[in-house]
Order: sequence, then C-alpha cells, then structure tokens
Amino acid sequence: MSPRVSLTEKCENKYEQVALDTSYLVLMTMSGVLAGVALLTNSIPILIGAMVIAPALTPLELVSAGIAANRLKRAGFGVLVAFVGLLAATAGAVVTTVTLNMTGVLPPAENLVDKPLLEERITAGWYSVVAAAAAGIAAGITTDKERQDTLVGVVAALALVPAAAAGGITLLSRAPVKASGGLLLLVLNAGMVVITGTVTLWLGARGDRKADTSK
Repeated sequence: MSPRVSLTEKCENKYEQVALDTSYLVLMTMSGVLAGVALLTNSIPILIGAMVIAPALTPLELVSAGIAANRLKRAGFGVLVAFVGLLAATAGAVVTTVTLNMTGVLPPAENLVDKPLLEERITAGWYSVVAAAAAGIAAGITTDKERQDTLVGVVAALALVPAAAAGGITLLSRAPVKASGGLLLLVLNAGMVVITGTVTLWLGARGDRKADTSK
C-alpha cells in the first residue's frame, strides 16, 4: 500500500504544476480568442475547442489545496495566476471582436449581445453554478488522489473562460449591466470551484485520519 500524502504535500505538488509563464498565458489568450469567435458565431464546437486548450483549472486547484493545507501564500499565488490567465482570455476575446469589427467580418452596427450562446454566459443561473460545483468536487478528488484528468479541466474551463470572454464582449457593446452579469457569473463559478474543491480535500484528509486511527 502506498503511503498517504498529507495536505501540505499535495499543496506543494500542485504548486509545482502552476506557473505564470509564456505557455500558460498564450494558451489562455488563445482560449479567449476561440471563445470570442464561438460566442459571436453561436458555435458550440469552437467553444468546446476553446475549453480543451484552456489550462484554467490548475491555478484554482492550487487555491483549494492551499486553503485546505493552510498554506495561504500558495493559495494567493494560485489566485494571482488564475486572475492573470482569465484576464488574458478576456483580452483575447476583446481583441478578436475588435478585429472582426474592423475587418467587416462582423458589422459594427450589429448588436453583439444579441447572441443566444453569449446571452447564456452573462446570466447567472443555477445550472452554471451546479456545473462549477461539480467541477470543483471532481478537481478536489483528482488533487486528493494525485491524478491528472484533462476532462475535469475542460468542464471547469467551460464554467470560467466563456463568462470572462462574454464580459469583455458586452463591454465593447456598451452594455455595462450585462457585462457585470458575465463578471458575476465568473466570480460565482470560480468561487464554487474553489469552495467545493477545498471541502472535498478536507473530507478526504479527514477520511484518511479516521482510517489511520481505526488501525
């Protein structure tokens, strides 16, 4: 039987996977570009592609692990990396929208907000919160078991990147109220991922302690 890994060790292991480097920023920016195109063209396949390349979950996993292990500096670093990454994704979506306007692909007079797929990402709904909570639980389990699961990252990115991109696009449309809806959805989803991930890690650690004392 392999030795149990403490929360501190899990936090340090996750910390080694998180880096605010060029590859992370480029991937998050390209994810925002694809998300912007998907929201403006109502293309679900492109949106899925944007989520596949977005490394949005790992920093939030570090936040959960840092809180669970009481390593708040590590958690703070995860918050910083996640914030900068989502900002890069938003910038990618905004630049894409401006470019499409300037080149005439998307007429400037067109109502950018009048898109069904985009509307879903600027309205906070229970379905989105539930999806983010499920992603956080799954992320907590993979962190607890020291596993990597790309599909979990895709689900989490779906709760984060489109909301960030939608907020940027609606700001360009001079719709601050709707843009704030996208920001609210982003904060809610990120918060649910962190909260449920932290609770899952705590419960896993508690279960390990009970198992040890019962021997």
